[in-house]
Amino acid sequence: MFTIRLAGVVGGVDNRYPYVRRLCRDYIVEGQAPAFTVRATEEDITRQLAEVGGSARPYGENLCIYRAICRKMPLYGAFLMHAAVVEVDGEAYVFTAPSGTGKSTHVRLWLQHFGPRARVLNGDKPLLRFEGDTLYACGTPWQGKENLGCNEMRPVRGVCFLEQAAENRIRRLSASEAGRLIFRQVLIPPEEDAFDCFWSMLDKMLATVDFYLLQCNCEPAASRLSYLTMRRKKNAEDQEGLPAAPSGQ
Repeated sequence: MFTIRLAGVVGGVDNRYPYVRRLCRDYIVEGQAPAFTVRATEEDITRQLAEVGGSARPYGENLCIYRAICRKMPLYGAFLMHAAVVEVDGEAYVFTAPSGTGKSTHVRLWLQHFGPRARVLNGDKPLLRFEGDTLYACGTPWQGKENLGCNEMRPVRGVCFLEQAAENRIRRLSASEAGRLIFRQVLIPPEEDAFDCFWSMLDKMLATVDFYLLQCNCEPAASRLSYLTMRRKKNAEDQEGLPAAPSGQ
């Protein structure tokens, strides 16, 4: 049994195997009462391994624990999004797409382009939460196969859906367009009370956060295009007369 802090929320993990504790080591806190506690039975682990086609029970427990935490988090103001998050100059840029589309590749382009100004906040499964009217991306121990991430929270500058394409193009999405895409990339809790909390946060996110569609290749120019476009609105706010709407060029 140990406690961790995720997105500002302290939760308890009643683990059977040491693997999940090692994975969560950078998030462990001592002497704080958990808001909730999760555990996985041997039956839960067996079912999970049957789903993913695995046999390692410590890994199966880790998957069960992660899913149980994410189903609880909406009750405490946060929810999971399947995405890669890169931080540049203290702000988070969220990239989401089905597995295999190229999120990790695009994030690597950002790291190459911006050097020490950039780092990965989470490579696969960040939590998102509002503080006031600002959406924050939050690191978690579940960081994807590259194991890239850190235990930090950063304000979100924009959310970008990725599609593979021969040429680089980007455009701003309406809330309705973003809504049709985002449901594939978030964990929707089945419990009614958690679902109501999740829906309220998602509705606020769609109303207040800037969403984009980036059709891109694996060339370095893709990272520059997405960064400049997502920064353009902020620059327009900072510099009078600079147009806020992205051109898509």
